Amino acid sequence: MSLLSFALMLSLAGAPAPCGGERVVLVPFQPVALPSAEARQLEDAVRRAVESTSGLCLESRASTVARVRDQGGRLPGCVDAACRGSQTQALGAERLVRGVVLGVGGGRTVALTLVDREGQESHTLVQLSGEGLPPGMEEARAREAFGALWAARPSPRRGRSVKKAWPTVVMAAGGVALAAGVGFGLAARRSEAGLSTGNAGCTGEGEAFRSCFAGRLRQGQQQSRTANLLMGAGALLGAGGAVFFVWETP
Repeated sequence: MSLLSFALMLSLAGAPAPCGGERVVLVPFQPVALPSAEARQLEDAVRRAVESTSGLCLESRASTVARVRDQGGRLPGCVDAACRGSQTQALGAERLVRGVVLGVGGGRTVALTLVDREGQESHTLVQLSGEGLPPGMEEARAREAFGALWAARPSPRRGRSVKKAWPTVVMAAGGVALAAGVGFGLAARRSEAGLSTGNAGCTGEGEAFRSCFAGRLRQGQQQSRTANLLMGAGALLGAGGAVFFVWETP
């Protein structure tokens, strides 16, 4: 056997096996009221869940990031099927997965959108963590939610019209953010009332009293900032959902 033949055999052995499923691209998620590092962890959990779904081939994140960078660094929002379809085709995918990660109310929720080459889309909203949910099950919940979304995906061959659920998803997410913002606002009011008494509920004197008072003051300021951020995000999401609803109404 010649050296050239041996090298060719090695290269073929190291090459990835061709995928027989639909080519899927999952673009980096957009975080709302959540640190980028934590949003990336949740995105990775969803990515593993998508990758384990049968009938598809998921592009690596590095390749997707490079493609998005070639498209200008970030995919703009679309309000019609033609725009969504052109984005999917520009990324060389059969299906495109987009997501928004919400960190409100102490929980972590992901709004997923699945888009095909014709711009038809379907949606789901899945809570990955939060009160009443056992920890460490984020990937399993993402797998279950995406599996149902994938199974119900619209078929481009039928060319049927799909009712858009995105406005409902966005407005629901806005409602969650607003409710959480109201909760933080009430907590900030209680902290403000405590500070107005002169001692903020602190006892003792000297350095211990000053440290306690300063801590209560910082807590109230943090609650106030969080309330403003969440209420702003809720108002923005609600307005966006209303715009999409009006746009898609025949």
